Amino acid sequence: MSETNPQSEESAWYIVYTKPRSEKKLSEHLNKYKIENYLPIRKERKKWTDRFKWIDVPVLPSYIFVRIEFWRDKNKVLQLPGSVQFVFHKGQPAIVEQNDLDVLEKGLRDYAKSLKMNPELLLQKGKMIRVIDGSFKGKTMEILKVKNKTLVVLRIPGVETIFSYEINIDHLAWEELLV
Repeated sequence: MSETNPQSEESAWYIVYTKPRSEKKLSEHLNKYKIENYLPIRKERKKWTDRFKWIDVPVLPSYIFVRIEFWRDKNKVLQLPGSVQFVFHKGQPAIVEQNDLDVLEKGLRDYAKSLKMNPELLLQKGKMIRVIDGSFKGKTMEILKVKNKTLVVLRIPGVETIFSYEINIDHLAWEELLV
């Protein structure tokens, strides 16, 4: 029986879920500690009351990619301000291929003006999602409906009576949970 030896692991790209609007600061901290990271950014024109201004906006809000040896470096990343957790898929840390990041970067460079994102498409009725902040932190709930872009109505699974709660979208973890 062979076990994975954490000492012999190679570095790979992993996804870190961040606190809302903390992506740029976390990237700065990662750079300071010489941890390779990638934060896809695009320019967006925002309107203030008196003017328009171009600002850099993360393409994937609350996500940043880090290239690390997971079992050796994960705690260094998680201890930095703004870092919440690593994204897992099917019980394993989600790994992103270099080619996928290259495609993302090329798409941002060549087609940034036509890029459209719909993160609310992830909010599908019946999907199980983990709450990462607020009163229900650590609980898994089912999406019943999306009320608007900032609130999602959830229920606690396994209870015959439905208790619905409106939870801020920033308090939800965007990882696929298996039921």
